[in-house]
Amino acid sequence: MASGSGHSSSAGRELSSQFPGGSAFTDNDYSRWMENLPNEKQLCPLKELVIPGSHDSGTFYLDQDMEVGPDESPTIQALGSIFGKVAKSVVYSWSVTQSLSIYEQLLSGIRYLDLRVAYRAEDKHIRILHGLYGWTIDQILAEVNMFVAKFPKEIVILDFNHFYNMDSTAHASLADTLLSSFSEIFRAPGEDGANVTLQEMWGNEEKVIIFYHDYGVIDAYPCFWPPHLICSPWPNTADRKLLIDFLNKECKTPNFPADVIKVTQAVLTPQTSTVLQNLTSSLKDACALKCNCHVTGWLKALSDTKYHKFNIIIADFVEFGDFIPTVISFNYYF
Repeated sequence: MASGSGHSSSAGRELSSQFPGGSAFTDNDYSRWMENLPNEKQLCPLKELVIPGSHDSGTFYLDQDMEVGPDESPTIQALGSIFGKVAKSVVYSWSVTQSLSIYEQLLSGIRYLDLRVAYRAEDKHIRILHGLYGWTIDQILAEVNMFVAKFPKEIVILDFNHFYNMDSTAHASLADTLLSSFSEIFRAPGEDGANVTLQEMWGNEEKVIIFYHDYGVIDAYPCFWPPHLICSPWPNTADRKLLIDFLNKECKTPNFPADVIKVTQAVLTPQTSTVLQNLTSSLKDACALKCNCHVTGWLKALSDTKYHKFNIIIADFVEFGDFIPTVISFNYYF
């Protein structure tokens, strides 16, 4: 089972730095990549930067001792209850999408976190959820705070986009926790929205942007960014060729408003048939690692065309396949 591990050993593996015209990066260190951007990029709207993100960011730890989550079908939940850890081990293998902790992801260069949460009545905690329950929200936010305290010019985007078992009381609890965690350092959308620049945020000592996909909460907490300011089309395929076809279409003829944050999902979604054909495997081995290499090759080829419409690009197991440095490099090519 994965664990919420320490904060150093694996954060830099599989990364490389090859940037045009030299680079501010040494020893594969991307902990300060925003701070080290050229001045013209520091003055670019946030929507024009190219930012690496992680998909289902909190799944580096999922607890097989807890029940199958409410995001799974009633059938899968029942199988988890009947067959216990045998069934939950399969759910686990196909639900884990990251191996680095939140702090390690941020240290490696990730600046967008995809967070899916649920209220678990058994222990009265709001936790990460993807098939199984993970860390509490307090544990997640503590790692974000630890990172931005150490690297004050790195901007972190938190996207709370899926909620389960969350009534109005649970939403208010989560919103209040977010406010208390980042009360002095979060950026409200304001009039500029996605046109805000790094230098503007630095000048205001703002380090965190919070998207919250619930308009009831947005009405009560206008400091959070509403869902209409972010666009994240879902490829929904387990086929690498179909994924690249989808991404090509998205980057060349984007169908989204001009003044929003755009998320490109460079991930494969295992179908039921994928899992049944690979019961003893995992999402990582059957899908993600090959996908990352495929996507990175596609991105590197695109860098030669001098054309793209990228903003945030997310992946599974972000430390593999040269994903992070390849994404960051687009800020130097264009």
